This record gives sequence, C-alpha cells and structure tokens, in this order.
Amino acid sequence: MGTLETKAKTGLIWSSVDKFSTLVIQFILGIVLARILLPEDYGLIGMITVFMAISQSLIDSGFVAALVQKKNVTDRDYSTVFFFNILVGISLYLILFFSASTIAKFYNEPLLIDLLRVIGLNIIVIATSLIHRAILTTRIDLKTQAIANVSSALIAGVLGIYLALNGYGVWSLVYQYLTRNILMTLMFWLLNNWKPLLVFDGQSFKGLFNFGSKLMLSDLLRVTFDNIYLIIIGKIYKAEELGFFTRATLFKQVPGTLLTTILQSVTFPILVKVIADDSKVKKLLKRSVRLTGFLLFPIIISILFFAKPLILVLLTEKWLPTVLLLQILSLEIIFFPLKHINLNFLSAKGRSDLFLKLELIKHVLTVLVILVTFKFGLLAMTIGYVLVSFLSFFINTYYTHKYIQYSAIEQLKNLLPYAVTSIFVGYVSFISSNFFSGNLLQLVFGVLVNMILYVTISHFLKFEEYLEVKNLVLDKLKIKEN
Repeated sequence: MGTLETKAKTGLIWSSVDKFSTLVIQFILGIVLARILLPEDYGLIGMITVFMAISQSLIDSGFVAALVQKKNVTDRDYSTVFFFNILVGISLYLILFFSASTIAKFYNEPLLIDLLRVIGLNIIVIATSLIHRAILTTRIDLKTQAIANVSSALIAGVLGIYLALNGYGVWSLVYQYLTRNILMTLMFWLLNNWKPLLVFDGQSFKGLFNFGSKLMLSDLLRVTFDNIYLIIIGKIYKAEELGFFTRATLFKQVPGTLLTTILQSVTFPILVKVIADDSKVKKLLKRSVRLTGFLLFPIIISILFFAKPLILVLLTEKWLPTVLLLQILSLEIIFFPLKHINLNFLSAKGRSDLFLKLELIKHVLTVLVILVTFKFGLLAMTIGYVLVSFLSFFINTYYTHKYIQYSAIEQLKNLLPYAVTSIFVGYVSFISSNFFSGNLLQLVFGVLVNMILYVTISHFLKFEEYLEVKNLVLDKLKIKEN
C-alpha cells in the first residue's frame, strides 16, 4: 500500500480527470442535444432544477462531510447514515410527488406534473449512493469515483441523444438524468465492496448530525440562491426564455469552472501549509489572480466578439436570442475563480464563520437586485446578475484586504494587463474575421487569430504567466519524449 502522500497525489490526478472529463463530456453532448431539442425543453428542466438540488442537499444533510472528517468511522456509522438517507430520500420523493401539481400551477406549466414525478425518482437513487461516495472519499479512492462519474455521464448522454432524435423531446433530458444516476449508483455498489449492516445507532446519528446539520443549512442556503434566478425567470417569463438563459449560463460556466477546479486542486493544499506566513499567502494569491486573468480574459473577449457565430454554428438559429445573454454573462466569467481564490483564503485560515457572513451579505444583495430588475425583462435581470457578481467581488476581497493587504483594487490592477491585451487582440481578430462571410469561417479564423496574436504579444511583453505556462508545457513534452 502506498503512503498517504502518494495516495493524495494520485487522488488529485483522478479528481482532476473526473471533473474535467465529466464537464467536457456533458458540454459536448449538451451541444448535440440542444441542436435537436427546443429552448422550451431546457426551460422546463430549468424550472425543476432547484427542487432536485434542494432535495439532494437535504438527503446529504452534511453527513458525507461528517463521515469523511470523523476519525475511526465504523460500519455502524455508515449503516446508520445509509438508512437515514433512504428514509429521507423516500420522504422527499413523496413530498415532491404530491406537490407536483402545486409546482406546475406556480409555473403555469401542466407538463411539469409528470416531469417532476419521474425525474424525482433520482432523489431515491442518489440516496442509495451517498455512503459509497463517502467511503471512497475517506479512502482517497477517487479513481473509482472518476470511472463511475465519467462512464455514466457518457452512456446517459448518448442515450439522451438517441431519445431526442426519436422525438422524445424534454423527456430525453429526464431519462438522461435518471439513467446517469442509476448507472453511477450501480457502479458504486459494484466497484466498492461495502454492504450496510441492519442497524441504526442513535448515538452515532446524534454525533454526526450535530456536525452535519450546520453544513446542511449552509448548503441549503447556497443551493437556493444559486438557483434563485431560475425560479424567478421560470415564474415570470416563458419556458423558452428560461431555456435561452440556461444555455447562456452553461457556456459561460465552462471556462471558469475548469480553471477554478485546477486552481483549487493545486493551490489550496499549498495555501493551508503557508497560511501562517502573510507574505507567502499574498504571493500565492497574487499568482493565482494573475494566472486567472491571463487564461480567462482572451476567452471572455472572444465570446464577446464571436458569440453570434458561436451560437449559430454550435446550436443553430433557433438559439439566436442566447447571443446577447451570453455576451452579457461573459463579463461574469472572471469573477467565479476570483471568488474561490479569495474565499479559499478564509477556508485555509479556518474562518468558516466569516465565509458564511460574506455569503449572507451577497444573498441579500442578490434579492435586492432581483427586486429592482425583474420588472424590466430578462435582459435587465441578466445585467443585474453580472452586477451582483461584480459587487460580490469587492465583498469577497474584504477579509483578504484586512488580513494580508491584498485589496480588490490591487487585484484589478493585476488583471489589467491581460484585459487590455485581450481587448486589443479581440478587436483585431474580429475585424479580420469580417473578410469571411460564413459563420463557421468567421468563428474559426477569428479564434485562431485571437490565440496566435495573444500568445505572440504575451511573448514579447514577457508576461510571467505566459512564461510559466510555456515552461510547464515544454517540461511535459520533454517528459513524454524521454
């Protein structure tokens, strides 16, 4: 058996493979499905997303984290939580089943009754897999989780495309989601050699619940506000408009999520080790902010200039209203990794109380902005969404400034060179692409010019992040050659 350090490194690799592969697979298969299905199909799924997310948070109840952090966890602990999860899962499904008609009336969409009652079965399925995930995480066996997640996403995605091509419409998305969770759960049971004992330990449950309930409340708050725009847009506007919003949101999420995943997996363990040294912490955060700007600004500017050919080529003309929403939302891409960079600082210091305090302030801000913008249409709400992210950036940096004197203004200054360079490069590539008439040619040529020109300018200006990325790539190529 390898050392703990070796397990941790291997786990880090498999965690990155899991998250990166799953995201890419879902994105690519999602594009294929969106070409076949209608915007209102995605709008209907968007309406019920929040209910599934809240249910999953309640099933978990913070027990997975409680089991992972507990020393000398026993099979009695695992079995106790397993049966509790099953009980909660069945109870939540019954609540969702009988309240489906009320939810459908809220959105004025009768089809939601059947959709909720079928997609709600995922709640019970997920409840049977949470303990396996906790056990695998405790063992740092992230390889098994990666195999289950990636393979189930791929198989379910292919099934979804097949059903969409055969006229199943929104049901192809429902069956895709249900199939993925069933397959993932089956693989967890097959690949992880654990079976529950027929016991329920009240003392064990009490101890775990005392720890997990606090996490559950925090997670419930996060999930609700993460989905609040879907609730409001689904209630006030048409399902089609919610579909446009969800597609635009998906496109802008991919680059930020990928970079955040990589940064967190690499920098957080280092941050924990050096947290007592303010100068080293500030240096690490500054490097993370600069790397974020260097990698993301050319993507943001490319989306701004080439959103129209991008949507027309990938999703077809029926998704054209997504273009303006995507252009607005692209301005928010940079703030997702910056949020995690600053909040990871508080996590590394063990100040989850301050973390929660900042989140509560941002939730209040979100509600205020929604109250101001919802009367003026979807476009105004989308602008408000970006405004909340911008203002939240200043809120997130409050304690970073207080403890290590790394203010929001200084972080923006660190981003400025990459923003200016990207805007110039984006404009030149956009003007150059106009010599072509077809959307595909404009997109391909414009993005290529953007990449080549950005790398060339970065080389001559000797951006530190460019040199780091370049040396990393060259080192990897040398390793492969040897």
